[in-house]
Amino acid sequence: MDHMVRVVPFIVFCYAIQCYAIVKLGPSEITNLSVMVLGGFLSLMILSFVTYDLRHQVFFDEHELHSQFFSFKHSIRYEDILSVEVSEEKQSFASLTIKTKTGKKTYFFIDNADKVKEWLEAKKYSEMNLAA
Repeated sequence: MDHMVRVVPFIVFCYAIQCYAIVKLGPSEITNLSVMVLGGFLSLMILSFVTYDLRHQVFFDEHELHSQFFSFKHSIRYEDILSVEVSEEKQSFASLTIKTKTGKKTYFFIDNADKVKEWLEAKKYSEMNLAA
């Protein structure tokens, strides 16, 4: 949400420029429809960000990482993790890709992804040591 608060004013500004260009340059028959369509997509995009932020939950327990989005649930056992990759190092947020024995799972918009990666790798090694 912090990133969205910083980015949405820029997106709305771009929307205003597009609307101005459509009104000035476009044929009058489709101008209103075009502006309404652009506004609808802008609203849908913002609503999607808010829904994702409010409904996507990731939590950690002693042996697994759990994620849930509405009724879709996914769990990853720490001992099954092969590697953890961060899309952009040293950024305030980034995507985190976790490769396991059965595939990979990407989590988007992770705050402090570098710290989460370090924590997951430490947890993975501690789980491996417990199993041995």
